[in-house]
Amino acid sequence: MARFGIHLSISGGVANAAARARELGCDAFQIFSRNPRTLKAKPLDSDDVSAFRAAVSESGLHPVVVHVNYLINVASPKDDTYQRSVDALTDELVRADVLGAELVVMHPGNHVGSGVEAGTMRIAAAIDRAYEATGAKARLCLENMAGAGTELGTSFVELSMIIDAARCGPGLGVCFDTCHAYGAGYDVATARGLEAALAEAESAVGIDRIVMVHANDSRGQLGARKDRHEHIGEGMIGLAGFRNILARPELANLPFILETPVDSPEDQARDLAALRSCAPQLEQQQLTVEG
Repeated sequence: MARFGIHLSISGGVANAAARARELGCDAFQIFSRNPRTLKAKPLDSDDVSAFRAAVSESGLHPVVVHVNYLINVASPKDDTYQRSVDALTDELVRADVLGAELVVMHPGNHVGSGVEAGTMRIAAAIDRAYEATGAKARLCLENMAGAGTELGTSFVELSMIIDAARCGPGLGVCFDTCHAYGAGYDVATARGLEAALAEAESAVGIDRIVMVHANDSRGQLGARKDRHEHIGEGMIGLAGFRNILARPELANLPFILETPVDSPEDQARDLAALRSCAPQLEQQQLTVEG
C-alpha cells in the first residue's frame, strides 16, 4: 500500500517536524535539512538530531526524505556557482545520513544557456563527486521538472541522460512530481495520458527507478511549463486524476509526499485526507466481502 506524507517545516528544529508528522498521522514525511534559501548552513544540533531520530523510530515513520536546497545548481556553467553547489550537495548527503533519511530529492538544475548536453555532464559529475566524497547511504533521487527556462530533467529521457552519464547512476532513483509532469506536457490527469507517461518512464529509466511521488495538483495548464502547486482535487489534475495515479500498480506501493500550498493551518491535514481518499480501498472491500 502507498504511504502518505507531507513536506514539513523544520522551524524550531528537525525534531519538531517529526512531531508534526506524527500529529498529522503521516506514514512518511519530507523536510529541508537546512534553510532552502541560502547555501550557508548551520550545523545540525546533536540533541535535536537525537530527538528527531527517536521520534521517527517510535512513530514508524518511513521513509524520511530530505529535499535539497533550492539554490543548488550543479548544471551551472559558472565555476563559482558550480563549486558552491557541489559543496552544498555533498553537505546535503552528509546531513541526510546524520538524520537517518533514506531518500534525498534534488532538482537536476538549470544549464543557463550552455546546452542540455553540457548541463547533463556537469550534473552527473557533481553527483559522482558528492558520493565519492561522502560514501553516503541515502539514495539520491532526481526529480522531474516542469520545464521553465533552462531546467533540465523535464522529461524521463533527460533524466536518463543524467543517470547514464553518472558513474553512480545505477544507484540513483527518480522522484515523480505530478504537478511538474503536468506542466511539462504529460497529461497525468487522464488514464491514457498517465499510461503514456509511465510507458516513457519504463523505456527511459525503468519504472522500478521511480521510488517516490511528489503528489501535487497543478494550477497551471497542461504543457504550460509552470511549476504551480495546488491543493489536491482543486487543480487541473483533480481527484479523478489522483485516483488513476494511485490505482496504477507501478506506483501503488510508493511513498506519496504532499508539497501543496499551506494557506491556512488546516490545509495540510485536509490535503492529506483528500489524497488518502483517492487510494483504492481494496483491503476494506475484501474485509467487507469476507465478513
